[in-house]
Amino acid sequence: DDLAMKSLANWTPRLPMEATSLMGNYVRIEPLVIERDVPLLWEALGGTSDAINERLYWFGGSRLEDEQDLAETLREIEKPVGCCVNVLRLQSTGQVSGMASYIATVPEQGSTEIGYVAHGLSMARTPAATEAHYLLAKHALVTMGYRRYEWKCDSNNEPSQRAALRLGFQYEGCFRQHRVTARRTNRDTKWFSMLDSEWEQREREFQIWLDPSNFDDDGQQKKRLEMIRNELC
Repeated sequence: DDLAMKSLANWTPRLPMEATSLMGNYVRIEPLVIERDVPLLWEALGGTSDAINERLYWFGGSRLEDEQDLAETLREIEKPVGCCVNVLRLQSTGQVSGMASYIATVPEQGSTEIGYVAHGLSMARTPAATEAHYLLAKHALVTMGYRRYEWKCDSNNEPSQRAALRLGFQYEGCFRQHRVTARRTNRDTKWFSMLDSEWEQREREFQIWLDPSNFDDDGQQKKRLEMIRNELC
């Protein structure tokens, strides 16, 4: 097809992804500062070991007993070049309410993944959560000039799969027996992607959905993001 035949004669490797500061109407995204943010994330994501481990179950790591364990997990995420954790703050309160990370970054190929995403109760299923994904995708595909933006998840993680499709990622397939988890269970991994060539359409969908006119006086959406996508096609 036309995309496959597109010449990349002028392609150059991109800079590694770094945590960044991004400002939206509903959410503010900031680089993780371990000492400052870990206690805030611990509280936002549940406040107790049981609650944290339930919310972060699909991270696939060992059980987190305290804030030090969470800090160590975040340090491990950020070890590879181009992998970084961003914290998500609600604009309305300034409260840290979640996290999202750039991982599996390959600057030579212009590919990065959004992963280790977690929203606290104050952010889950709100415009702030959707806006965070919009800002992070735009930063990767436009500002940093990456070609490919990935989303991967355990094949049993149905909420993550629904979220990927809702946000406009395309399903690519399943890697069977892809991982042995820290819990010594099998993980089949489902792959999704968003490409730079698709961004103009995705951005238009996000902008229409996030516009204040799409919400009623109670803050409820009038049109779902998928409905807007279908209307624009």
